[in-house]
Amino acid sequence: MSGSFDDDGTLVISDGRIIVAVGKKRSGKSILGKLFFMTYPGDRIVIDVAGDDGPMGDDVYTITGDVTTLPRRWPENHRKYGPNNEWRPMTVRYVPDAGSETFLEDMDHMIGLGLQHGNREFAAGRVGCCILVHEIGVVAPDHKTQSHMKRLLAHNRHNHTTAIFCGPRPQRVDPLVLQQADLIYVFEMMNPYDRKRVAETIGWDLRTFDDACHELELHEYLRFDANEDKPLPGEDDIRLLHFPPLPEEVVRKVA
Repeated sequence: MSGSFDDDGTLVISDGRIIVAVGKKRSGKSILGKLFFMTYPGDRIVIDVAGDDGPMGDDVYTITGDVTTLPRRWPENHRKYGPNNEWRPMTVRYVPDAGSETFLEDMDHMIGLGLQHGNREFAAGRVGCCILVHEIGVVAPDHKTQSHMKRLLAHNRHNHTTAIFCGPRPQRVDPLVLQQADLIYVFEMMNPYDRKRVAETIGWDLRTFDDACHELELHEYLRFDANEDKPLPGEDDIRLLHFPPLPEEVVRKVA
């Protein structure tokens, strides 16, 4: 095993991971987030702030509402089983109402539902639960992060929960989102203060990090793996790597 990945390149999620993808609109961050989300082998929750960024489909159970109407337990009665009645992962898509008086609390309720369900799934012999947030700056804004999100950022592994956070402006997000991340994927970012926030969080020289960001072509990205060891003298530092764009066939599959 190397860093956050097995020797064959598979992401290790048995104890939960926090994955952050940042970059400007249409840079590829949401595609990457959905790719990780759709390949997660357990149950999943997506908080779709914009209401159009899914994933969607016949196998996705979509819900709306606020803290007074949202489910207190996992909506197991909506699970679709396989042709031989075998268990299949279930995706719950929550579309919040930005006009709700309890907007932040509504979304945080779903975070809490995922944490609760992660523990139950792990106890049942499965991997836990995965939560995808497409607009992390809306769900965990700096100085306004709600209680369940704080628990997720501090104790995701204790709750057997993997979290995937996507957003354009890391500068406006609770600092713990980056600080607690196992993996940070950086797509093109226009704002120098956003690049500075990432560089300072990962302990990278700002000028070197800026140069690496400016070298990114369309849909290319940097990946910082916080679980990689610092290099010994004379070794290459592979914690921060530059990757080519995702293959078009992968993009079409998850878009």
